Amino acid sequence: MARTFIEKIAQKMRIIPDLDREHSSGTTEQLRKYPSPDKWHDHVELDAQEWPKMVERRYSLVPTTCFNCESACGMLAYVDKDSGEVTKFEGNPHHPGSRGRNCAKGPATINQINDTERILYPLKRVGKRGEGKWQRIYWDQALDEISTKIRASLKTGAKDKVVYHVGRPGNEGYVERVLKAWGVDGHNSHTNICSSGARTGYSLWHKHDRPSPDHSNAKVIPF
Repeated sequence: MARTFIEKIAQKMRIIPDLDREHSSGTTEQLRKYPSPDKWHDHVELDAQEWPKMVERRYSLVPTTCFNCESACGMLAYVDKDSGEVTKFEGNPHHPGSRGRNCAKGPATINQINDTERILYPLKRVGKRGEGKWQRIYWDQALDEISTKIRASLKTGAKDKVVYHVGRPGNEGYVERVLKAWGVDGHNSHTNICSSGARTGYSLWHKHDRPSPDHSNAKVIPF
């Protein structure tokens, strides 16, 4: 894979390892090895939780994507072949963008799966706002009630009553198109909080929404 200008500099300064070197299960650099793709269907490694016992676990490695930000870095989900559960996430070395070098948010995705407060089913508020009283309902009921209220708001011209909050960027593009087709300007996301200040400043300063530095074509990069 061709290296960018900034990667060549970082490699020369030994900030990052040699990208031309293949880090697979056949390498002698054990701290950097990744399972070879031909082993992804049946990967074996020792269970760290069983130390000092040498207990082997078998996994299926499933390529997936991190949705903790818009970068959408590649990850490998380790699925335990005995329990069928995802046990951890690691970077996918064959992803063309991230190349297996993920930030801490990627592997931390396992916490979202196992979070004790994770909402697994639709919940309908049965008390007053703020009372914390909820009733579990089925998906069909939830979709029917939501669609009925949206339809009523659109037919009566109360489009300002429709608001959608996206949890992860993966489905944002699709929903935004649907809302625009309805004439609804009620799209909200985590970006409204995490980067709205910077993006507002960029827009007022030089009329660009969150510009990205062109490192690959830069002639001078101050450090």
